[in-house]
Amino acid sequence: MNTTRNSRRGFTLIELMIVIGIIAVLVAVLAMAVLPWLSKSSENSTKALLSSVGGLVTAERNPFTLERFRKDVGPSLSSQVDSDPKKASAQMLIFYYAPSQDTWKKSVYFKGQNYDPKVQPKDWVESTKVGGNAPDLPYLTDFWNNELYYYYDKAAKIVVIRSWGPDGQPDTDDDLAFDGGSNRVVYWNELKK
Repeated sequence: MNTTRNSRRGFTLIELMIVIGIIAVLVAVLAMAVLPWLSKSSENSTKALLSSVGGLVTAERNPFTLERFRKDVGPSLSSQVDSDPKKASAQMLIFYYAPSQDTWKKSVYFKGQNYDPKVQPKDWVESTKVGGNAPDLPYLTDFWNNELYYYYDKAAKIVVIRSWGPDGQPDTDDDLAFDGGSNRVVYWNELKK
């Protein structure tokens, strides 16, 4: 007698759909758990950067100004200073604290000094954005890749460094700021009060 065995190979369509459904549910649960954590990670990293930069800036006897920055870069770099004051202030922070060796050599401010930045450029690489026409004067950014905005409030005599937050829009609830008066990072709405 010749018996043939009906062997089963592969999955049925229903089994395959069940497996895909389970994977989809697991991916959705994982995304819901990870996305808020990633958002908080960028916020915490930005707060740490603001605090670090704020500490450096408040330690200066004479706070930096854009006018001084434009003079200090010198003629060979002046064309790379952004015309937007907010973006230029982001360039200024890197120039004074974490300049590259090329920038150091080309600037008037560091002329005759041995290369010794306060912060090594590699330490800020995640917060550095190079503009198309400004390879020697990059921008210091938050962890959402928005340029930081530095200014000195002459009336209050305090340094303020701002991040536009994850939405990249100024004057919204998610904006962060380093308050030089209290030496801490706060939400912008708290600082405006």
